[in-house]
Amino acid sequence: MKCRYLISLLLPLILFTLSCTQQPEKKGLPERVAREKPASAKEKPLKIIHLAGETISVNPKTSKLTVRGKDGDVDIYTTDKTIIHIGMDKSRLSDITAGNKATVKYLEIDGKNIARSIFIVQEAPDESKFPKTEIPSFKPPEKITPDQPPEPTPPKAWPAS
Repeated sequence: MKCRYLISLLLPLILFTLSCTQQPEKKGLPERVAREKPASAKEKPLKIIHLAGETISVNPKTSKLTVRGKDGDVDIYTTDKTIIHIGMDKSRLSDITAGNKATVKYLEIDGKNIARSIFIVQEAPDESKFPKTEIPSFKPPEKITPDQPPEPTPPKAWPAS
């Protein structure tokens, strides 16, 4: 009973103290924002562009990849930060060959298309090239009655060496 009485007295006191110690909200812009110049209307925000198509050419020396999409050929430049995957494996630009299907995410910066990520689809092996193997049919086990013991299996002989 005494504990409840103490809590009911102390709780409002603690809440009142906390509300009084908070600093009042400052009006206007913070100093750092007020000193910065406003963004010019000519600058447009960066937008990630998605491109899916076929790789036409790859030049690892100039870090350039050309992809033919539905709107035509697009030159893509890679950097050290570009993520390149072939299938599920991490790879390099030199591992990409012409004719692969690719999905590219890139940014247009100063008139250059800079790749953020390149994903190359790994072709599945053609099943018609491999002969089909026969799957052995399942034969249910023979039923054994309590009157008849199971037939003993012949022991396996070791192969001659």
